[in-house]
Amino acid sequence: MSAYPVTPERSAARRPGTLTTAIVITVLTAIASIVNGLIIATGGSDLIKDILADSGLPPEALTDANLESAVQIAGYSSLDDFESTFAMRGYMALVAGVLLVVFALLMRKAATWARALVTVSALAAFAFAGIIVADETTTTMAMLSLVTILGAVLSIIFTWLPANGRYAKAAA
Repeated sequence: MSAYPVTPERSAARRPGTLTTAIVITVLTAIASIVNGLIIATGGSDLIKDILADSGLPPEALTDANLESAVQIAGYSSLDDFESTFAMRGYMALVAGVLLVVFALLMRKAATWARALVTVSALAAFAFAGIIVADETTTTMAMLSLVTILGAVLSIIFTWLPANGRYAKAAA
């Protein structure tokens, strides 16, 4: 007789497809956010010209000499103000994307803390993408922002499906 009670061995829990789907969606969302952030943060004057051209300003108004006044017509105090606004939006989207990818990879065991951090990061990516798409934007920036918004919603939904919680309990 053993001094310790005999307990049946736990079989290794198999990762549910919902968790794998959540991780894939979250990583793809992060990639969209990172690419969008890089485009915006590094776009500079060329990005400003594209945005103003998409808003209907004639090409002759978008020369380097006229760009300062074109930006003021668009409602910004200066070209530097406009560029710094967009650079900051790009950095925010970039950071949210990096956090999403890090926490998605940490979510492989479906730990509650990792799923909570994915949710917070997805909400940040959603908010920053919403800010980008709601203001002056190019078609590429708008599409990447919409992919980020959709992906953020889906990643939150798939992250909290019941099968993932059961897997987290079994894997703990």
